[in-house]
Amino acid sequence: MQESLGHTAQLVGLLDLMRTGDQTARRRVVEHACERLRGLARKMLRRYPRVHRWEETDDVFCEAVTRLHRALETVQPESPRDFYNLAATQIRRVLIDLSRRYYGPEGLGYHHDTMAGKPDGESQQRYEKADTSGEPMTLAAWTEFHKQVEALPEEEREVFNLLWYEQMSQEEASEVLGVTTRTIRRRWQEARYRLQKACLGEPLPE
Repeated sequence: MQESLGHTAQLVGLLDLMRTGDQTARRRVVEHACERLRGLARKMLRRYPRVHRWEETDDVFCEAVTRLHRALETVQPESPRDFYNLAATQIRRVLIDLSRRYYGPEGLGYHHDTMAGKPDGESQQRYEKADTSGEPMTLAAWTEFHKQVEALPEEEREVFNLLWYEQMSQEEASEVLGVTTRTIRRRWQEARYRLQKACLGEPLPE
C-alpha cells in the first residue's frame, strides 16, 4: 500500500510538471504508466488467444502507449484520477479496434482459411467467425463489453477503470478517488451488475 501511495504521489508531481510546460514531463508520465499497460496487454492476450494469433503483447502495449502519448498532447489531466481515466480509454479503444481489425466482416481472422495447405479432399474453407468462438466470451461480445464500459455512469466507470483496466486494489482506488473503500466496493458491484445486464448474460471477464 505504501508503495502505491508513493506511485500516486510521483504521478501528481509529474502531472504538475507537465502543466508547467516541462518538455520531458509528458514522456515521463507515459513511462510511469508503462508497466500497468504492459500487464494489461499480457492479461488480455492470454484470455483471447485468437487475437493473440495476430498480435504479440508488445504490439498491443506499444499501440496503447502511442495513443496515450498522443492524447496527452492535447489533454492535460488535472489529477491521477483524470490520468487513469484517460489511460483506460486508450486501452479500451485499442482492444475494440483489434477485435474489429481481425474479426470484423473484412478482418483477416474472419476470412482466414484455416484449411490452407490441406489435401484436395479436405480443402473446404472454414473461417474463424466472431460468433463461433469457443473462448469464455465471443469476440463480438468482447467488443460490446468495452462499449458498455464507456456507457457506465461516470462514478462507476471510474472505479471499473481503476480496478479492472489499471488492476488496482480497492484500497489504491480509494486513495486515487478520495472515497472510502466501502464506496469503491459499492460502485464496483453496481458497475458489474450493469455490465452483466447489458451484455445479456455473457460471463464478464474477470
